[in-house]
Amino acid sequence: MVCIFANGRYDEELDLSKCDRIVAVDGGANFLKSKNIVPDIFVGDADSVSEETMSWLKRHGVMMKLFPEEKDEIDLELALQQFESEEKIVFGWQGDRLDMILALFYLLKRFKNTILVSESLVIGYVEGKKILSARPGEKWSILPLGSDAEGVSLRGFKYTLKDAKMPVVKPYGVSNEAVSSEVEIEVKTGGVIFFRWKKEPL
Repeated sequence: MVCIFANGRYDEELDLSKCDRIVAVDGGANFLKSKNIVPDIFVGDADSVSEETMSWLKRHGVMMKLFPEEKDEIDLELALQQFESEEKIVFGWQGDRLDMILALFYLLKRFKNTILVSESLVIGYVEGKKILSARPGEKWSILPLGSDAEGVSLRGFKYTLKDAKMPVVKPYGVSNEAVSSEVEIEVKTGGVIFFRWKKEPL
């Protein structure tokens, strides 16, 4: 599993047990340095990395993939491209830039083997069928992303669906609830984004 550390907010505790490789995305390197976690690779334009952190990365021989500040891609997209075919977890993706978060949601359509993780929330994208771990009582939201989703079936939830249409302008998939230790999401046309709340949202 590739663990990617972005330049956002972080929880007090991180589970790195599944991480085979660690990737620092721009300012995410500052966080890794604060925890003395040396990444395998740095990706970004370095516009939000302190000089002290850059020296630390070089001192530890971290592979550097540097890009110009003016570019069409966001730094996190460049990092995802480096490991396109591999399973990826993104930490530190939450911040004040709602436009960046929305852009990242759309990138999930392209990099389908990627999940966004925080202490309270897991976000991912489904085309076709996926069986996902859950806990009874957890709050889940399932929403179409970018266009209508059709042939949507939900199993293992309080509110199930069978071959339903989820219009992008009618987000009725908010605030469902898991009733088993596994849930199944199936989409025949289009795709949906899921929000799994591991802790009850405010």
